Amino acid sequence: MLTLKQLEAIYWVARLGTFGAAADRLYTTQSAISKRVSELEEFFLVPLFDRSRRTVQLTPKGRELLETAEEMLQLRDRLLERMGKEVEVVRHFRLGITELIALTFLPLLVQNIRVAYPTVSLEPEIDVSTNLSARLLRGDIDFIIAPTVLKDPRFTSVPLRKLQLKWMASPSLVDASRVLTLEEIANYPILMQIGTSGVDAIYDRWFESKKLAIRRMFAGNSLISLSSLTVAGFGISYLPALYFADLVEQRLLNVLNSTQRLPDVRYYAIYRNDGPSALYSAVADQARQLCDFSKPDLASVAR
Repeated sequence: MLTLKQLEAIYWVARLGTFGAAADRLYTTQSAISKRVSELEEFFLVPLFDRSRRTVQLTPKGRELLETAEEMLQLRDRLLERMGKEVEVVRHFRLGITELIALTFLPLLVQNIRVAYPTVSLEPEIDVSTNLSARLLRGDIDFIIAPTVLKDPRFTSVPLRKLQLKWMASPSLVDASRVLTLEEIANYPILMQIGTSGVDAIYDRWFESKKLAIRRMFAGNSLISLSSLTVAGFGISYLPALYFADLVEQRLLNVLNSTQRLPDVRYYAIYRNDGPSALYSAVADQARQLCDFSKPDLASVAR
C-alpha cells in the first residue's frame, strides 16, 4: 500500500541527505523513516537509496520516484489549502530570528500567529543571521527574519523595513558637539559583536569600500552587552537608532554626527518554498506589517 507518509520520507531524506535529518523535519524517529523507505523499496522491488556513502544518495530509480512523489505532495498541499486545511499538517513552526527582532516586534508577531493558528506549536530560535541562513538552507528551521537575502529559487524573500544605525558613544569618551570624519571615529576602538551578524558583514564591506581601517573590540554576542560596554566608555559602536533612543534621551549615550551617513540595512522574512506556503506567506505578511525597530511597550502587548 502506497502512502503519502512514505513519499514524504523519501522526499525529505533526498532533500536533507540523512535519515536523521528527515526524522527531525517530520517530527518522528529515524527508525520510522527507515521503515517507510524500506516499505517503498519492498513495494517497488528496487533500492531507492545508495546507503554506502556518508550522505545517502538516490539511485536512478529513486530519482524517478522522487519526481512523481514531489508532484503528489504538491497536489496534496494544494488540496489542503483549497479546503482551508493546510495549517493542520503543520505541527511545529521553527522560526529563526536575530536578537534585535526578539527585542522589538517578536512578541506582537507571536501573539498574532497564535491567534490565527492556535494548533501550531511555535518554536522561536535566536541566532546571528549568518547561522540562521545556513540553518534554513539545511532545513533545520523553516522561516527566518534577518538582514540577509537568499538568491535561491528554493526560497522566498519578503523585504521588511530598513534598520537605521548610528554611531554612539559615552559622553565621557567623545565630544559630540562637532561633526566627525570617519577617520576620526576610527581612531577609537569600535565595539562589535563576537558572532558574525548580517549587519556586521554589511558594515565590514562598507568599511572596506571606504578604505577605513578600524580597531575592532569584540563585546560579547548580544546587543545589550554591546550597548552596556558603550555606555561604560570602552569604545564607539554603531547601534540601532530607534531601539537605543532612550539611552540617548537619558544622556547615557551621545549620537555622533559624521561626514558620511552610515548605510541602512534591509531586513527580510525568508522561507522555504517546499513548505506550507499559505502559512509562511501569512507570517511574512504579518512581519511586514509589524516590523518596527523601536523598543516595544510590553505591557500593552500582554493586555
